[in-house]
Amino acid sequence: MRLFDLPHNRLAEILSLASAEDKVLLRQEAVYLMTSGLLNQLPCTVYCLATDAAVRGIPISEPFIALNDSQWLDLVLQAKQQL
Repeated sequence: MRLFDLPHNRLAEILSLASAEDKVLLRQEAVYLMTSGLLNQLPCTVYCLATDAAVRGIPISEPFIALNDSQWLDLVLQAKQQL
């Protein structure tokens, strides 16, 4: 699982590490990445916190999957590691 809180100056490099088995979770300001197109071609599932997107007025549509707080917790607990 890869957690993104904020855009990073090495974002392209970090995203290149994602494989089909990974799960990417966008939190806080990172939900703005859903509007950039950078994440549309990732080989893995990309999740975002619904409340973070709603607070920022960002609509959630495919390929992104919205999670509530309890779903987010379940996802994190299932992860073998977090980066």
